[in-house]
Amino acid sequence: MFGVPVYNNLGDLSISQAQKEFFAENFPEMVYIEITEPQTEQAIEELLPLLRPDDMIGYVGGGNIGSVHLAHEVPRRKVFATFVNNKTISFPQSVYFEDSEKGHEELRKSQEAYDQNPNLTLVARDTQSLGYLKKYFKAQSIYTTDMVLALQPQRPEFDRDGVLFIMREDAEKVISDEFTRQLTESIESAGEKVELTDTVLPYKAYDVKTQADTLLDIVRISERNWLLNLKLDQIKANKVVVTDRLHGMIFSVITQTPCLVLDNNYGKASAFYYNWLEDLDYIQHTTETDPKKITEMVEDLKKYDHSYALDFSHSYNTLIDLIKN
Repeated sequence: MFGVPVYNNLGDLSISQAQKEFFAENFPEMVYIEITEPQTEQAIEELLPLLRPDDMIGYVGGGNIGSVHLAHEVPRRKVFATFVNNKTISFPQSVYFEDSEKGHEELRKSQEAYDQNPNLTLVARDTQSLGYLKKYFKAQSIYTTDMVLALQPQRPEFDRDGVLFIMREDAEKVISDEFTRQLTESIESAGEKVELTDTVLPYKAYDVKTQADTLLDIVRISERNWLLNLKLDQIKANKVVVTDRLHGMIFSVITQTPCLVLDNNYGKASAFYYNWLEDLDYIQHTTETDPKKITEMVEDLKKYDHSYALDFSHSYNTLIDLIKN
C-alpha cells in the first residue's frame, strides 16, 4: 500500500488505519505492507525486481487526486506508471482538477501516467468523482464509500457538552475567519460554549519534505490509531459538530454525534453527504450563510438521539470482489 501518510492530517491518517483494518478483517491471509509517501522512490526501486505476478499494488485513498495537492499526486503517478504488470488499485478518492491552465496541464500529466497501466482500477468515493474518472481516464472505475466508515471504534461514553467547530485552514477553505467568529458569537449567545479545532494536528509535521516543520515530528504508523482516538473522544464529548471537513463529518458518523456540514471549495463534503449520509437525520448539510439561522439548525440538531449508526459494510462489496478476483 503506497502513499501512506506520515503528516498531520487525521483524515488521511484515519483512512490508512481503516484500510489496514479492512484487510485484516476481509483478507487475513494477505501480507499487508504499508509504504509511507516519503519512501516511494526507494520502495519502487527495491520492489520492482521482487514482485511476483499475483502481488497487488495499492495506493491509499483520500481526497487528493488532482491539481490542488500535487505533493501527493506526483508520487501516485510514478507508482501507477511503474507497476504496470500487477493489479493496481487506487483506493476510494475524491477527484478535483482545477478548470484552469494549470489544472488542465496537471490532468494531462496524470492521464499520461495512469493510462500506462492496463491493470489499474480507480475507486471513487462519490458519484461526482466517479463521473470525472470515467470521463477523463481509461482505467476501470468503481464506486465505494470512504474507508473510514468501515471503522467501528469502541470509545467510552461521555457527558456531551458544547459545540465543536472542525474547520479547515488550507487550500480548500471557503469559510472566512469573520464568518466563523460571527457564528461562534451567535451560538454562544444561545447558551452553548464553542470550541474550535481541526482534523490537522498542529503539533505534528505537515510535510516532511519541507524545512518549515524541522522542529516537529512526523506521525509514526504505531501512533496513528492513538491520535485518531484522541480526536474521536473530543468529538464524542460534544453535543453537536459544525464542520467543513469531510472527515469531520465522517468522524461524527462513527461516534454518532449530530453534525452540521458546510462545504469546501469544490463541494467534496456535500457530494459525499448526498451519496452516503443523507439518510442519517443527525447529519445535515446546509448552504445557509446567516449565522442566526445556522444557530437555529445547531439547536435543532441537539435534539437528535446519538444511539444509532448505519452499517456501511455492504458498500465495500465491489472493492472486495476486485481484490479477490
